[in-house]
Amino acid sequence: MRLSFIQVVSLIFGTVILGLAARRSDVVAMSIPLIAYLFAAIAQRPDDIKLTVTREVSPDYAPQGTPITVKLTILNQGSAIDEVTLQDVLPDGVRQTDGQSSIVSFLEAGGKIELEYTMEASRGEYRAYEVQAHARDFSNLFELPFFYRTSQRLLIHPRYPKLNRIKIRPPQTRGFAGPIASRQGGTGVDFWAIREYQSGDPQRQINWKRTGKSDRDLFTNIFEQERVADVGIILDSRQHVNVITPSGSLFEHAVTAAASLAENFLEDGNRVSLLVYGSGIGRVFPGYGRFQRERILKELSRASTGVNYALETLGNLPTRFFPVKSQIIVISPLSPEDIPVILRMRSQGYAVIVISPDPISAESAIYEDFESAVYRIAYAERDFMLRKIRQSGAQVVNWNVEQPLEVAIRAALSRQPPAVHLNIVGK
Repeated sequence: MRLSFIQVVSLIFGTVILGLAARRSDVVAMSIPLIAYLFAAIAQRPDDIKLTVTREVSPDYAPQGTPITVKLTILNQGSAIDEVTLQDVLPDGVRQTDGQSSIVSFLEAGGKIELEYTMEASRGEYRAYEVQAHARDFSNLFELPFFYRTSQRLLIHPRYPKLNRIKIRPPQTRGFAGPIASRQGGTGVDFWAIREYQSGDPQRQINWKRTGKSDRDLFTNIFEQERVADVGIILDSRQHVNVITPSGSLFEHAVTAAASLAENFLEDGNRVSLLVYGSGIGRVFPGYGRFQRERILKELSRASTGVNYALETLGNLPTRFFPVKSQIIVISPLSPEDIPVILRMRSQGYAVIVISPDPISAESAIYEDFESAVYRIAYAERDFMLRKIRQSGAQVVNWNVEQPLEVAIRAALSRQPPAVHLNIVGK
C-alpha cells in the first residue's frame, strides 16, 4: 500500500467530515467521485501475479572482459497488469555495458516482454540472478513487489599473459619426449658423456678427437635425453595473507599467474595439476593438453579467498597429491610459519619454485610510506624469510605485482641455479 492511497482515503474522510460539520450536502457530495475512484482502484489492484522468467546467457564460459549477451524473457501467465516495472539486478562483479535491462510497461494476459543487454563480468562463477518486478494498478494506488530468481551458470576465467618457456629441472621426468633435461643419456641436443662405440650408434656421433687418442677403440658422444615432467601448481587462497590494493588484490594477481604458468607448462607437453589451498581445498588432478587447461581455468574461475581455521597455515598442505620428485610451483605471499612447509617439500624430494606476490611493496604503495621504519623492518623480515627458503635449494621469485610476471621470473630465476635435491629436514 503506497502513500498515495492514504492520501486519497484521508481526503475522502476529510471532505465528508468537513461537509457534515458545515452541514453542507454539496461538500459531502464532492467525496463521491473520490470514493468511486478508490473502489475502482481496489477492484483493479494487482493480486495474483504469475510471471515466468527465462534467462539466456551467451557465452556462458569466457575470459574476463569478454562481452556477455543476456536475453531475458518475461511471460505473463496470469491476468493483465496495468503497469509493471521490471529490473534485472546484476550480481556483484558484473556491469552493464549496453542494451536494456529494465522496463516499465503494460502487460496483457499471456503477454511477453523481452529484454536484451550486454555486460562484462569479473573473474568468478555466477549462478544466482534476481529479477525485480513491481505491479501497479491504473491509479498507481497499489503496488505489489515480486522477486524472481534464475540460476543460469556463467563462468568467467582470468585473462592472462603468455609466458616464454620456463626452464625447470625436476629430479624425475616422465617417459615421453619433451623440453626438460632428464639427467639420462640418449637422444637429445645437449652433450652428456662419452662412451665406447657400440654397434648401431650413428657415425655422426663419433667423437673423433677422443678416438684419435686411442689405438683401436672408437668413442661416441652421448646426449642428454629431454623428457616431460609432472608439474604441480599450488595457489594460496588464505584470506589473511591477501592484500587488497587500488589496482586489485594480490590474490587476483596470483590467480592470473597460476593460469599463465599452467598454460606455459601444458604447452611444453608436461602433465600439470592444480591445488587451491585456503578457504577450502580445490583440486585438478594431473593431466595433459587442452582439456586439462580448461579444467584448470574452470577451477581458477571459482577460486576465492576465505577463512578456514584448519588451513590457516600451509602445515596441512596435502603435498602427497603431487607425484614424488616432481616440480612444484607455490604461488603465495607467504608468512613466516610457512617456511618449514617449503623446507619439508624440499626434503621429500620435490623441486620447488616459489612465486611470492610481495605484500610489503603492495601495502607501502597504498600509503606511500616506503621509507618508514615499520616498512624497513618488514622488508628485512621478508628478505630473511625468502633467503632461508633459497638456502633449502628452492628457487624464489619475489614478485612486485606492479611489474609484469614475465620480467620478475626472468630476473629472479636467471640469478638462481635450478633446484638440486638436498637432504633437508624441516622443523
